[in-house]
Amino acid sequence: MPEKTFEVTVVSKEKPLWKGFASQAEVPALGGGLTFLAGHASAFILLSKGEVRVKGEKDAAFSIEGGFASFEKNQMVIAVDSGEEKKA
Repeated sequence: MPEKTFEVTVVSKEKPLWKGFASQAEVPALGGGLTFLAGHASAFILLSKGEVRVKGEKDAAFSIEGGFASFEKNQMVIAVDSGEEKKA
């Protein structure tokens, strides 16, 4: 696991989906996909339908229908309207 990680929480309206430390998180922003790494500038973005991918202690991927993501002080919250974990 790389030293440079950040905390990620993925939640839907129904339940928590994933929580842990990641080296990278990719989200489907309205204007196109965005990738976040440790130390990223603070951000608040609207999400479109697509796929969230988290790479870290446990990799995970989710199909989502939209929502928002916020990143501040190496903590990221991805709140989705509805989401389902994709099986590998």
